[in-house]
Amino acid sequence: MMRRFLKSQKGRFSLRQSRSGSRSASKDFYPNPNVLREFPLNIELGLPANNQGWPEEFGFKLGGDGPSYILSVVEGSSAYMAGLQPGDQVLEIDGQNVSTLSTKALIALAQTLKTVPPSIGVVSRIEQMDIAPGPDGRFGFTIVGDSPLLVEDCMSNSPAGRSGLRAGDYVMEVNGIPVKHHETAAAMIKASQGRTLRLGVLRMNRWQKRTSSSMKETYQSGDIVRQDRKHKALEFNKKVEEILGEEPEVKERLFDLLKQYANERDVEGLASTLPEILLTEEHQQLIDSI
Repeated sequence: MMRRFLKSQKGRFSLRQSRSGSRSASKDFYPNPNVLREFPLNIELGLPANNQGWPEEFGFKLGGDGPSYILSVVEGSSAYMAGLQPGDQVLEIDGQNVSTLSTKALIALAQTLKTVPPSIGVVSRIEQMDIAPGPDGRFGFTIVGDSPLLVEDCMSNSPAGRSGLRAGDYVMEVNGIPVKHHETAAAMIKASQGRTLRLGVLRMNRWQKRTSSSMKETYQSGDIVRQDRKHKALEFNKKVEEILGEEPEVKERLFDLLKQYANERDVEGLASTLPEILLTEEHQQLIDSI
């Protein structure tokens, strides 16, 4: 899932998304794995004046010796609101390829950048793993810590080991539900004893070779999508000026509504309010474009 975490004017962020990893399917958030997609998510946020506290001051933590991964995201933070998620691998920062940088090197680079915060291109690396229980109903691994949960021990001949789980992996999801706290995850795993357990796992440093050959294709596809979005935005703005150029109050109400939609993603609210703002047959052209 290729996404971009970007800052524009006044602390607004946009989240641009595509799919290039494996995560459980969800109707709205995870697209077809073979289709690159983008969508905007603009949010007004109070931000630090510089990047000296990056990434913690923006609400997330990194780990990895190269590549680097997002290990945890604080709920309600700017990173959380813009859509960064545990299990994302950092591919780009301000347009620079950083897919092989260690966490220490990545942080050092980010803290020197003038854009606050720097843009981040990420791709999800969470892998779904189904583990059938052993004869005793158990799975054969232990976890420790919080945000993220670390696999402390996993015997290779255990049910989990045979499914590919290894010590040092991070557990991000249990039965499709994101987990942060050890007690919660342990209770969910225990409740699954005797049945197949599904884990969303970040398998540190196992993705580098598998993704290097496709990295160029991913970036090229992303460029095509970004160009297409830019073209559509320019065409829409041109049409707005042609139709509402003499109606500044209507234009202002329209853009306020679109801004609200970008924040809330309320499709029904958008659909019901547009006809109240755009009243004429000529205005209908804008509704069709939106």
